[in-house]
Amino acid sequence: MPSTTDRALSTPLKILLYGLLGLVSLFVVIAAVRVAFGLFFGLIGLILGLLSLAVTIGFIVAIGYAVYWVVSEVFGQDEVTASATDASRAQAAHTTGEANETDPVDRLSERYANGEISEAELERRLEQALDGPSVDDSGTAEFERDRELN
Repeated sequence: MPSTTDRALSTPLKILLYGLLGLVSLFVVIAAVRVAFGLFFGLIGLILGLLSLAVTIGFIVAIGYAVYWVVSEVFGQDEVTASATDASRAQAAHTTGEANETDPVDRLSERYANGEISEAELERRLEQALDGPSVDDSGTAEFERDRELN
């Protein structure tokens, strides 16, 4: 049974009303698709922007390292390596000067502490060093003792 509204509306008016309803539905669907595409392309744009930022930072770091490398090659060592090298040279000079000034007992004790000789070897060489050169072989015993101490 047709309602009073259906009876009151004429057929051309119904066609116009349904056409308008279809047009509004079409605009809603188009707006929803547009929002979905906007979000999708916005996300793609964000990802590409972050990728571009990462590439730019990497490029800047690479240029910085290249400049550092060129400067270190032109001007020599960097400060950390130079100070470590200077410290090791000073230690080597100090150790060399010390070795020339110390007596054989100190040198033997140092070599034992560094693990270069065993305890038995230390005792044997200390006995030889403290006994002094023997008189029987003139210079041969003294030469062997000096060779063993060094």
